[in-house]
Amino acid sequence: MIGSPSLAHACLPARLKRLRTVALSSVAICLGPSVEADETRPDPLRDRLYFFTGMDVARDNAYGWAGMAWAPFARMDEEGLRLRTQTGGGGYRYRTDAVPGGWNSASKLEGEILAGWQWLRGPHALTVYAGVNVVDNRLDHPDPGNRDQGTQFGAKLVAEWFYRHDEDWTFTAALAGSTADETASVRATAARRIHRWFDLGVEASASTDWLSQDARGGLFLATPLPGWQLRAAGGWRWSSDSDEGPYGTLSLYVPY
Repeated sequence: MIGSPSLAHACLPARLKRLRTVALSSVAICLGPSVEADETRPDPLRDRLYFFTGMDVARDNAYGWAGMAWAPFARMDEEGLRLRTQTGGGGYRYRTDAVPGGWNSASKLEGEILAGWQWLRGPHALTVYAGVNVVDNRLDHPDPGNRDQGTQFGAKLVAEWFYRHDEDWTFTAALAGSTADETASVRATAARRIHRWFDLGVEASASTDWLSQDARGGLFLATPLPGWQLRAAGGWRWSSDSDEGPYGTLSLYVPY
């Protein structure tokens, strides 16, 4: 057929055919290694980076956060160095005799940069972080008795424990403390695999600072799906400087 590539190639002089073959071979040799390298070169961040975000709403406060963690020298499921950063902000109100009406409102912003190490022992994983954080509280009305005003810098310590008992049960616990706003908190969870698409669990937590104490207890659902985890929790909150009431939390975890 006139115009057929195979027919046109057959009509070329033998010398031109040889030159064309050599040229094409040279191009293939030059391009081949780079193409193969691009296809086989590992992603340096794969399984070493994850992102997280969430929001918590209760009777007298609301707070949102977002952050990321990085394992620079090993995968997240291996022992090694961990680097983490997080920012957050929200609003709250508290009971006080220093303002008219007995209630004061405030907005809060904070951030942290932490470095730590993860240890693995069988089904147990323990990660301990230390670093610095900054907290900024802005009150709607001046309150001379409230030390949480303006911007404060301090040191922060976090310890997190994870334990997979078997294919169905997992347990976690966390401790945290900061000198910036003199806070300390503890949290524990237990979850059971109900379906391959979700876990059902219970959670309890408590926190304290120089001004107030807070405690919570509730249930949560988590979707341990490949590539991400969505978690929804709800329960009851008790506070020494606010009214007790329900709370709700929605968070998302996305590994890279």
